[in-house]
Amino acid sequence: MHELYTVLAEYYDAIYRKRAERVKKEIDFVEEIFKNDAKRDVKRILDLACGTGIPTLELAERGYEIVGLDLHEEMLEVAKEKAQQRGLNIRFLQEDALEINFENEFDAVTMFFSSIMYFDEENLQGLFKGVVKALRPGGVFVADFPCWFYGGSDGPILWDEQNGNERLVITDWREVEPAFQKLRFKRLVQIIKPNGDTKAFFVNDELNIYTPREMKLLAREHFSEVKIYGHLKRELMPNDRRYWLVGIK
Repeated sequence: MHELYTVLAEYYDAIYRKRAERVKKEIDFVEEIFKNDAKRDVKRILDLACGTGIPTLELAERGYEIVGLDLHEEMLEVAKEKAQQRGLNIRFLQEDALEINFENEFDAVTMFFSSIMYFDEENLQGLFKGVVKALRPGGVFVADFPCWFYGGSDGPILWDEQNGNERLVITDWREVEPAFQKLRFKRLVQIIKPNGDTKAFFVNDELNIYTPREMKLLAREHFSEVKIYGHLKRELMPNDRRYWLVGIK
């Protein structure tokens, strides 16, 4: 479990290169949420499941004081190195998002790249409790998650990327269990060295499926106001492929 965030941490940015290229537009949208939905000025942010810091560093470069938190030391090492290279002062913490112990310290809490799908219903309640406690009054929680049937097919997707002089050949597929609202995300990553030597790693993660309605109902137990937006716009449309949960303390 979680090979993507441990043994493959050094390759994470290469694997998600295309998503990383879109992160500026996503943070533009998040800043719009900060401006229009938060009930206070957003200056200090807690970024949960920050990984290698792709959105975290973008937020820091825009002038926010930010703390990045992740469960996996390997991901944080990559994030710290990138922050140092860019001259950014970011505090990174290795910790479980379910065990955060902040109280009224942040104007916003964020969780990007569908990380919220790792939490089942029980753990999601614990996550929301910790987030609300960490937020200052009027603060906002922002998390994205996908439409689970996006694409209309569970067949394999194959593509390749470069990581320095190494070639990555990546195969993704998934298995959906509708009755249990589980999605098994599977990925084969083959790393080909210049001399032809090859290493292969298999990712097999279990994710939880939530509809926008379900996510809103679960969050309403903890936040004073909850909104679900479509992708990069502050409204929800029938065919949106990605959703954004916004919870206001």
